[in-house]
Amino acid sequence: MRLRLILAPFVLAGLALSAPGAELYGKPLRGLTPVSIAEVQRKAAGYDGKTIQVRGTVRSEKGAFFLTEGAASLRVTMVGSGTALPADASGASATAEGVFRAKGNDGAPALEATGLELTR
Repeated sequence: MRLRLILAPFVLAGLALSAPGAELYGKPLRGLTPVSIAEVQRKAAGYDGKTIQVRGTVRSEKGAFFLTEGAASLRVTMVGSGTALPADASGASATAEGVFRAKGNDGAPALEATGLELTR
């Protein structure tokens, strides 16, 4: 009984962090303060290797998944979960958390996401 009382606030906090009606891919988000995609690109070296949260509109093209915010865009790949991102999500809003890489696999900035919430 005592263990339940100790764990209850953590369970409730995890539920509160998820947006109502959001589709979760990978691990639940930790509630980090979001960083704009434009700032991440402007200060790529400073964010390289750091765990961040970004928000944007999904653009899916040729099997690649991007989050866009105005003119700024960031490729997002899921790591460690075996979860594929939906190909039909273009236009949806998304929040992703993961490790930012100033040079991803294709040489461009990318987010290796451990969790992503999608709201259609």
